[in-house]
Amino acid sequence: MKVKFKTELLFRKAFIPWYDTELAMMLTLAFALVVLLFSITGVAASVDTPSYHAYIWVPCLLGILSLVITISTLIRLLRRGSSRSI
Repeated sequence: MKVKFKTELLFRKAFIPWYDTELAMMLTLAFALVVLLFSITGVAASVDTPSYHAYIWVPCLLGILSLVITISTLIRLLRRGSSRSI
């Protein structure tokens, strides 16, 4: 299907997928923060227990990944909020 005029596309309502809604992003942010706190607890437990020193990389990796998700979701929410205020 070809569109005759490209300007007709400008007046369409943008389709936002369910995973890009504010509710889904807030839930993702909440779960990522819970996982981040869990990984901090895991790092503290592995530091306190000498037999777990070899496995400290697991909670560190979990914390880094959840921190990346938290930061990217926050940036996305902030950009969305700043574009609405204009």
